[in-house]
Amino acid sequence: MRRLLFPFLCALASLRAASPPNVLVVLWDDIGFAQFGCYGGPLATPTVDRLAAQGVRYSNFHVAPVCSPTRAALLTGRNPHAVGMAAITEFANGERNSRGGLDPAVPTLADQLRAGGYGTYAVGKWHLTPMTELNTGASSRHWPTGRGFDHFFGFMSGETNPWAPELFADRTRLEVPPAGHGEAALVDRAIRFLAEHRATAPAKPFFLYFAPMAGHAPHHVAAERLARWRGKFDAGWDAARDETLARQKKLGLIAPHVALPPRNPGIKAWADLPAAERRLYARYYETFAAFVEFADEQLGRLIAFLERSGQLDNTLVIVASDNGASPEGGPEGMWNEVRLFTTNSFDRAADGLPRLDTLGGPLSYPTYPTGWTMAGNTPFRLTKGAAHEGGTRVPLIVRWPARIRDAGAIRHQFHHVVDLMPTVLEAAGAPAPAGLAGTSLAYSWADAAAPSRRETQYTEIYGHRSIYHRGWKAVVFHPPGKPFAEDRWELYDFAHDPNELHDLAAREPAKLAELIAVWDREAAAHDVLPLDDRRAARELLLPPDAPGRAARIVFDEPVSGLHKGVAPDLRGRAWTLTADLTTTEAWASGAIAAFGGRFAGWSLYLRDGAPCFAYNYAGLERTALAAPAPLRSGPHRVEVRFNPAADGAAEAILSVNGREAARARVPRTLTLITHETFDLGCDLFTPVTEDYTSPARLAGAALGRVVIESRDAGR
Repeated sequence: MRRLLFPFLCALASLRAASPPNVLVVLWDDIGFAQFGCYGGPLATPTVDRLAAQGVRYSNFHVAPVCSPTRAALLTGRNPHAVGMAAITEFANGERNSRGGLDPAVPTLADQLRAGGYGTYAVGKWHLTPMTELNTGASSRHWPTGRGFDHFFGFMSGETNPWAPELFADRTRLEVPPAGHGEAALVDRAIRFLAEHRATAPAKPFFLYFAPMAGHAPHHVAAERLARWRGKFDAGWDAARDETLARQKKLGLIAPHVALPPRNPGIKAWADLPAAERRLYARYYETFAAFVEFADEQLGRLIAFLERSGQLDNTLVIVASDNGASPEGGPEGMWNEVRLFTTNSFDRAADGLPRLDTLGGPLSYPTYPTGWTMAGNTPFRLTKGAAHEGGTRVPLIVRWPARIRDAGAIRHQFHHVVDLMPTVLEAAGAPAPAGLAGTSLAYSWADAAAPSRRETQYTEIYGHRSIYHRGWKAVVFHPPGKPFAEDRWELYDFAHDPNELHDLAAREPAKLAELIAVWDREAAAHDVLPLDDRRAARELLLPPDAPGRAARIVFDEPVSGLHKGVAPDLRGRAWTLTADLTTTEAWASGAIAAFGGRFAGWSLYLRDGAPCFAYNYAGLERTALAAPAPLRSGPHRVEVRFNPAADGAAEAILSVNGREAARARVPRTLTLITHETFDLGCDLFTPVTEDYTSPARLAGAALGRVVIESRDAGR
């Protein structure tokens, strides 16, 4: 009997060994090359470090310089322009290469794996849906559940507030955000998905695309965790760069001859900063470090579930970042990063210092200054948003014991995010669709010395351009508004000068011309043209017939959670909001209409029965109007008129039943749309004013018709 069973058992073991692996792709946000501990960074990331110790790390892995294009390339195996994602979704300009959503005709990794018998799940950040389609009336074609995922739980935009996240389950927005920190909520749901999958379809492999909130702003973390990091960065960003590079060389990630480049433009020496600024800037990075440590711990819970359920070693785990460390904190950091997007300006140290002890908590929306960005990208130049290495070279870790036996090793082959889809499909034994731009990196797992199979890769963002070709790199930093023909190309012997210190453009004109010709070829092949360098100036270029641009918008029933892409677009316009309501209680309270939240926005609301209007200029200036008396029981008409002035200020007038009740001058007005939603009868997520607590649902009164009329300012 034993002899009869032995061949059967061997065949069964072979079958199990050949069975397709589960796939877990973890795409961190805004994590630079030098921030994880296993890449020489000063952050505490034991989960990521453990995965690296059990798999392989790549020292020469590249992505697009900003998030949406990287995510598009990862999920399609094609270059981002070729699938309509030249920039982040908010900056889509309507050209074929910049539509704000993945080309529906292009299959995704989830499509291919689902067709191959996988259960497919997406958890966390999506940021691949046009802003105008973030509503219930739009089709699913650009939502995760329309792009091959069986289920989705996460947030749809580029960022969300971890203390008050706007989360969706498939296409349904959660009415009440989960208690606690949003990062923990994501992992809770990921574990729930996988536990139910194992219970109901144990023979079916899974694909989980997990995209954490960290380390994108806002950097939010509990106070007790932040306390652990006090004083850890007091030596400053210059010392951090030196120490990080030394660790990277010791680890074998960076060659011994590599030197640090000069500080990025505009970065001051730490020693030259006033003591108060050093204290503030260190606190910003402490907050970021604590946030990343917490997120790593949450990822650890997910890995622990796979381990205790016996699935980890049959799971291909890929860990990467979507771009280099972010410069969005500006030179002095930001206690309220929403200001950057709503006023097009940075905070000053004087803005952050009074809020030092709020950083990381729900009253802040912080991100660190660009000196720490530079340190986070050690030893590379520039940052997220640029085509130099600081924007595009990031960590990549791959763990799969069935195929990767060289645990803890480093691979130096040049690779790009488009290579991840072919890698996963090869591991899963799933067919690859036509048109993939990538090549599987599985060949490198068993052979550290194998020549790189990727010879060429272009990059373009906001007019910044680069081309890597056979060990050389040409790159342009493009000043916005300058004619593209006047840009000056730099040239680097990339194999020997990986951090772009020695520009050879003048010495090697023939090589530069060769690479520019390759750039032209790749740009034509991947639909890169036309170039567009307008950046935030093109945010939400809504078509004239977009519902939010209408001169008159009528709401007959209260609605809430309207995303800025479909909400009334009142930027730079004079507007009037008229609300009919019936009060039943003298204490009536809550929001009538609100757009935004604690960090920027406006609200019309009732407080102890009296109509009020609040205008919140990025948390820096608050203008409040209030009627002198509460409304009596019965029907009323409350109106706000908002008239911008040529000097950037505005006049706000509050009226009740046709009579002016209050007026005030708003010193400064928001130039872009706030991050939070437009709501009627409530103010979701965070409150515009501290006069109420979100969700501030209207109570003691019933809201009827609401009409918003707008016109271009000055008409």
